[in-house]
Amino acid sequence: MTLFMSHSIFLMRAGVALLPAILICTLVVSCSKGGQTVTGTVIRGERARHTVKAKAGQTLDVNITSDENNAVFQIYVPGEKETLPGAGELNDAMKWSGKTPTDGEYVIVVGPTRGNATYKLNYSVK
Repeated sequence: MTLFMSHSIFLMRAGVALLPAILICTLVVSCSKGGQTVTGTVIRGERARHTVKAKAGQTLDVNITSDENNAVFQIYVPGEKETLPGAGELNDAMKWSGKTPTDGEYVIVVGPTRGNATYKLNYSVK
């Protein structure tokens, strides 16, 4: 299995105010099966993005733990126009498992529910 990971930070300006940064973490597993554990920290107002390649019909398992039980995630389908059922913006998902509906890169967005969050994100594709 080949694993590639990169981090990028994007700061955005709106007038004179600096909007919160978005930490982009990219994880790509180059085979059809694999798993990974990633640790990170997001501060209030920030989000971390992790991408995972999967094929239609594979099982994607994702769970997150955090020191203060305050990290959650959303999973966006390729194209990022919608989320997987049960892993949307209003779900505060900490665990999700299901079949992927299409081939492509799924985006797991991690954020805190309150304050800062130090988290451990586990995922596997089978």
